[in-house]
Amino acid sequence: MKHILLKHLINFILLALGAVCTALVIWLDVAVFNDGVQEISATEFLQEVILLTISALFFLQAKKHPALRAGMILIGGFFSCMLIRELDALFDLIHYGSWVYFASLFAVYCIAWACISPKTSLRGLSAFLAHPACHYMVCGLVLILVFSRVFGMNIIWRAVMQGEYVRTVKNIVEEGTELMGYLLCLGSALAFRQRSEPLKTL
Repeated sequence: MKHILLKHLINFILLALGAVCTALVIWLDVAVFNDGVQEISATEFLQEVILLTISALFFLQAKKHPALRAGMILIGGFFSCMLIRELDALFDLIHYGSWVYFASLFAVYCIAWACISPKTSLRGLSAFLAHPACHYMVCGLVLILVFSRVFGMNIIWRAVMQGEYVRTVKNIVEEGTELMGYLLCLGSALAFRQRSEPLKTL
């Protein structure tokens, strides 16, 4: 019982630290760097580092566990495509919107792995879905892909600020929510990597 309580307390503290970190990075961008959380900012850089780390963690799992390989590659590939999307400003130097082509090529590569090895795809995906860490990943993705997009809509913030609309406020809300979501996904990936119990697979 004490072990369970301690585990949940540690989880709470780590999540709280993640929330503080999110607020601190946003503050640095606005108050110290004065960049208004633009494409090149501490917030964006941290998001990209987190995505790179998540991708690497799942690709390492693919290498470590051949029986789960294609499933781990699918998850790692998904976050790699998200990373490419976050780096759109860099890819725009090649051609505007070219990130789509790079992300598509990488997605095709990962899906091809899944098609070639359907058993390890199912085993890998089911192993992650059966792990408690998956819940953090789902919450993080909802924040990133849904809540940040909906809550960051211009129409909402123009109505809130009316004639005093400031885009930086919208950016803070949207990018801050995304960063917290990415931290949840990172915590999920780390928890899955450090699991001590046997993997549950199909």
